[in-house]
Amino acid sequence: MGRSIKSIEEVVIPEEYELVFTKELEDIKALGIYLKHKKSGARLALVSNEDDNKVFCIGFKTPPEDSTGVAHIVEHTVLCGSKKYPSKDPFIEMAKGSLNTFLNAMTYPDKTIYPVASCNDKDFKNLMNVYLDAVFYPNLYTNRAIFEQEGWHYELDEETGELKINGVVYNEMKGAFSSPDEVEDLCVREALYPDSPYGIESGGDPEVIPELTYENYVAFHKRFYHPSNSYIILHGNFDIEERLEFLDKEYLSDFDKIDPKSDIPLQTPVGGDFTDSYSIAESEEMKEKTFLSYNVVTGVTTDVMTMGALQLLRFVLMDAPGAAVKEALINAGIGKDISSSLSAHMLQPTFSIHATGTEADRKDEFVKIIEDTLKKIVAEGVDEKKLTAAINYGEFKYREKDSGRFPAGLLSGINMYTTWLYDENMVFDQADVGKNFDVLRSKIGTGYFEELIKTYLINNEHKVIFTLVPEKNKNDRIEKELKDKLAEYKESLTDKDLEILKERAEKLRIFQEEPSSEEDIEKLPTLERSDISTEIKPLKNIEKELLKRPVIWHKINTNGIMYFRLNFDISDMESEELAYFGLLTELLGLIDTKERGYSDFVSETLMYTGGINTDLGVHTDKADKNKVLMSYSIRFKSLVSQSDKGLPLILEMLYKSKINNESDKRILEILRENLVGMEMEFENSGDRMSAMIAKTHFSINSRIGNTLSGLAHYRFVKDLTENFADKKEELYDKLNSLIKKYFVKERVLMSLTVDEEDYDKAVYELENIIKEIPNGERVGKTLLCERMKLEIDELKSKRKEGLLAKGYTASGQVQYVTRAGNFIDAGLPYTGVLNVLNVLLSYEYLWVNVRVKGGAYGCYSKFDRNGDSIFSSYRDPKLLETNEIYEHIAEYIENFEASEKDVTKFVIGAVGGADIPLTPYADGERSFLAYMSGTTEEDIKKSRNEMINTTVSDLRGMAKYIRAILDEKVLVVVGSEKKIKENADKFDEISSLLA
Repeated sequence: MGRSIKSIEEVVIPEEYELVFTKELEDIKALGIYLKHKKSGARLALVSNEDDNKVFCIGFKTPPEDSTGVAHIVEHTVLCGSKKYPSKDPFIEMAKGSLNTFLNAMTYPDKTIYPVASCNDKDFKNLMNVYLDAVFYPNLYTNRAIFEQEGWHYELDEETGELKINGVVYNEMKGAFSSPDEVEDLCVREALYPDSPYGIESGGDPEVIPELTYENYVAFHKRFYHPSNSYIILHGNFDIEERLEFLDKEYLSDFDKIDPKSDIPLQTPVGGDFTDSYSIAESEEMKEKTFLSYNVVTGVTTDVMTMGALQLLRFVLMDAPGAAVKEALINAGIGKDISSSLSAHMLQPTFSIHATGTEADRKDEFVKIIEDTLKKIVAEGVDEKKLTAAINYGEFKYREKDSGRFPAGLLSGINMYTTWLYDENMVFDQADVGKNFDVLRSKIGTGYFEELIKTYLINNEHKVIFTLVPEKNKNDRIEKELKDKLAEYKESLTDKDLEILKERAEKLRIFQEEPSSEEDIEKLPTLERSDISTEIKPLKNIEKELLKRPVIWHKINTNGIMYFRLNFDISDMESEELAYFGLLTELLGLIDTKERGYSDFVSETLMYTGGINTDLGVHTDKADKNKVLMSYSIRFKSLVSQSDKGLPLILEMLYKSKINNESDKRILEILRENLVGMEMEFENSGDRMSAMIAKTHFSINSRIGNTLSGLAHYRFVKDLTENFADKKEELYDKLNSLIKKYFVKERVLMSLTVDEEDYDKAVYELENIIKEIPNGERVGKTLLCERMKLEIDELKSKRKEGLLAKGYTASGQVQYVTRAGNFIDAGLPYTGVLNVLNVLLSYEYLWVNVRVKGGAYGCYSKFDRNGDSIFSSYRDPKLLETNEIYEHIAEYIENFEASEKDVTKFVIGAVGGADIPLTPYADGERSFLAYMSGTTEEDIKKSRNEMINTTVSDLRGMAKYIRAILDEKVLVVVGSEKKIKENADKFDEISSLLA
């Protein structure tokens, strides 16, 4: 059982540990305890509080010496079997059979961390045991196939005899290096840190990864994965004495102190101008495809106050709408998008200013504008109101502690590493920085921020100006060079060498295809179905009324914060209006109003709120997947005590925004920024794009999504941007007509998340807002979803027999392969068994065939309540082979055999995915979304019971669901132009993703 403490006197620290110090952590209501294990030298940071979502993390300093990706490959492979748990993939076994709320591993430029989290005490202990055995006693020393599978290996094409390279990390990084962002990041670090590990790609450069030998890989683990080089975090409500005794007895006592020589050296200042190139497809334009960046190293991350101040300055100078440096660059037309970054997870952070969509010959102008603007700001002083607003907003977010789906202890722990790894006296500093906000406020107007600008951004000798230019078919050139190199290498091999290569390939194939023995699987700690709670999280919907309009109150303890959604029902909109609604969400709040400029509006928002945002809600009726309601939502959050100042800004944004010629310049800026943002996102999220495009052939939801944020939206925004002068008047008329027609009182539905103590105050303030909303027409009888259903029916009636295959070419080197369909269209109801099926497929059939054997970085299935379903791969070197694997899923499921214990694992994994703890905001949102779809607690209980009681027979019965999905016969691939065109005869349509 867990047991948190408030004082060190409440616990007896075992004698095997040295108590270094304790610290009260007021901001997270915790006691911090810093210990060292005497024999092994392990460092332990215990954060004891009432958080039931317990977190364990063990981290190691892992500074690389080359870009072979050894740190990344070791991260993958330690989780492929260990001394206590020798099965091939304990990570997957635990992922599919635990109630974890987080389970992963991450490689950073100078460290590798292994975090797990669970609310179940037994499960938490199991996860700790498996991870500790994995990092200290992995099977990588005795099984070379693990290295070859996860890292890289040679393989001979059975048909052509061609020598190729494959491997999970190798393919992952080929996908990463398809992104110009990734290329720029590495090139800048190489220039800024030539004598430091930060100038090396810890994830691995695909061109360098094959230089990693098995011997060097093993030596890397032996050197760095030792308790003397470890940093262990335990966070939450756990039994301190019991966990410390376990750590000592089971692991730490086996080791004696060593010096791993893992300190990170400081890079002396260097500077200069550097240029490199990235790949674009043959079909892409070269114009305005260059990236420029201004990069400076800003001290050390252990200077917490300075780092906090630089984060504020980054926001005020660069990221906030109307930020001075960003605005100066935009006004000069330097790029389509201007952004910034501050890499806070390295000893020596980098502050960067980026221009995207520009030309190389504008580099000098880019630098001059930045430095001239900064000098002007220093001379005139940083805008005090904007600084104050940024501090207020930062403090709100910090104290709100909304970590989303991630455990709070995980994010806190990751931040702790940013100081602890470099200064052992700064273990808990990042977990308790609330007092710094008042200190930073006190420095406004003192010259402090201006001096930081001078020191770090203007007069900094540690500075690199970087230019990244496009090069057509660079990836194809690299692939050809690799192909020629491999052919030459193959020619140099003797018959004996080829036999050795084939033998290794055969050993790898056997390793991949042969399942772990039952004996090895049985050694893994497991849970029972009895460990699963049958209880559901209750829905918290109380129907109220305000000025004759419905309010759905979610009575939740929010610590004085109110979360408010103002929803306007737009379900009856015309088809052509949908695209304009999507654009409206991107403009409101970011353009001038009749009261003030957009920059001042944002400052006012941040001064008094935690944010005002807009989006479009899409709500599918639980009983009829073709009944889809839509709402335009304004999401607002603030302290209840500040709501009287923040709420009026909603009215100003909705009814006083200048959607007219006065905003031409600003609206065109936003369009260009969004266009660049979509181009980057689409290239990096090919699985999301392939899935969305595939589902548009049968799904109302996806057709809506495509119009709002997919390819249809991209093409709509691109056309507006390129023809703005001709189309702006029509655009303004459309947007203003939407506001007048739809943003009226008769269409209002409110969602309010606040505790009972603050309800009356919140409603009083809301009443002052709602009464100002104009009257208008009620919702019409004909809904958009009905018209879309007719469009889908017509589309289906014109479909040819057989598979519809579409290819979308991109500049990357890997594929994203998706099959999609809908089981409800085949008359099959949603069932909780599908959650268990998802775990089975994602961590068994697809994992083994698409990832382990095929070399893809990721693969998964997804089954939505409305029947929309996908099978998808991520950073996949294959194409047709992956679709062939999908084709055999039904056969696999129909003949599926498993013990009761194995099925229980899948059930537990499914329940764990459904039982992620909710923040107050997320709890309210879940309840509201259930209300909008008509989902009741009985529906949720039914699905949960179906999930918990799943049998082998139930899973076999899912074969008909798989066939229904595949019978939709829709295949969409986003991927390498070369690969798709090589298989052109297999596609009905091929087009450029960004055409």
